[in-house]
Amino acid sequence: MFTPKEVFCRVCGIFSGLLLGLPNLLGFLAPVQCFALLPILICVTKWKFRPGVLMTAGTYMALAYTVPQAVVLLLPVPIVVVLILDFTIIMMLLVLFASGLLSRPTVTRCFVFAALLVLLDWANYTAVPMWGTAQSIVRPWSAYPQLIAFTSVTGMGGIVFVLALTQSAAAWMINARRIEKPVLRAVGVTIAVFAAVNLFSLTGKPVDTIKVAAVGWNKMTLEEFGDPQRPNGFENIFARHVRQAAAQGAKLLISPEMGFYIDDYDRREWIENVTSLASANNIHLAVGYVDAPRNKNRMLIVDNSGRVLDEYTKTYLTPFESFNKGSGQPTIFDVCGVRTGGMICHDDNYTSISRRYGRAKTGLVAVPTLDWKPVRLAHLQSCIHRSIESRYALVRASFEGISAIISPRGRIITSCDTVTGGLSMIVADVEVYDQRTIFSIFGNWFVFAAAIFTAGYAISSKRLTKTGNEV
Repeated sequence: MFTPKEVFCRVCGIFSGLLLGLPNLLGFLAPVQCFALLPILICVTKWKFRPGVLMTAGTYMALAYTVPQAVVLLLPVPIVVVLILDFTIIMMLLVLFASGLLSRPTVTRCFVFAALLVLLDWANYTAVPMWGTAQSIVRPWSAYPQLIAFTSVTGMGGIVFVLALTQSAAAWMINARRIEKPVLRAVGVTIAVFAAVNLFSLTGKPVDTIKVAAVGWNKMTLEEFGDPQRPNGFENIFARHVRQAAAQGAKLLISPEMGFYIDDYDRREWIENVTSLASANNIHLAVGYVDAPRNKNRMLIVDNSGRVLDEYTKTYLTPFESFNKGSGQPTIFDVCGVRTGGMICHDDNYTSISRRYGRAKTGLVAVPTLDWKPVRLAHLQSCIHRSIESRYALVRASFEGISAIISPRGRIITSCDTVTGGLSMIVADVEVYDQRTIFSIFGNWFVFAAAIFTAGYAISSKRLTKTGNEV
């Protein structure tokens, strides 16, 4: 028989899970995460619970977090099961850490708890990398790019740290029913530091601007206009928009992932059509296609003279893909003096590739994309972080998703939902920077710093415990 407190603990887990997960479905609600952890933190630090009760509360929290998203995103059952197991472990550890550290709170313990959550979130999208950073609990904060400019220094872990530190401190003071000046000062200083870093990250001036375009479509487009590999489809779906983009002054146009399916027998003719189109309209093209004989998901890059510059092969494959993956080596080409790179769809959920472009001072990255209706918003939320972290513009051309032109600060300049809008083109000017960010140079240094801090605390705590002192 459960005691009222044990029932309340489970209910708190459900509330925290729901509040933490809701912004993943409605990105503008990201600020809700500023108090999402409070119910479970207040509960498990106010009363002493058995480990079994804490783990059950963590399980309820994980279910409340994952199940609504799984239902909305219509993920396949095997993937849902893996994600539920993954988040159950994460949430169990979160609750256990909170109970163990914050039931006897100190300023140091609040910082340790925040560092541990940084490690948990990183482990979540690294140890089980089905969707990369799209699995991060702070994914929806891309809706407020100016507030998270500091991630160009810390990466997404910085957001987790701030949320965990402020809420652990708040839970301490709520339970104590008084203002704890030491923790208030420590949290205040930390927030001030992050605010200063945020302001620093917003400095710097663009060195150039360039006009870019993206054309996207959906399944209905193919039924209406035909196969883009056939003359009528090629003209109405692709070529017409290339001419329109060039007429509007665009220097680069991107088309969706797997927009064309090319075999060896038609490859030469298709490339001639694409290169002739580029040279005739003085525009660079980045064209997503399937290289059927080699079983690769690729992007053909053609300059404005009609010369094939390079091809990029998709590196990170979703659980549904059976293509031969690429090496992950950056593909950098010049578009009217602007260093430009390329990724394909799921690649933009991983920082290992995106950071390389940042280190190379790439000003623009082309991203052909293929989504499906339920996941298109989640994918867009995730990819915006890459612009902020490495300070380059992103141009997404989507099939069954959201085409978007995103500024180096993470602002969506223009976008079009091809699921509802069908065949469409977007064109916009984007600013170009040539600055390396701290994150693009050093990567997840903040995660490693959190690990070192946590390990240091554990070692010192063990030593002090042996001497009979409190930590």
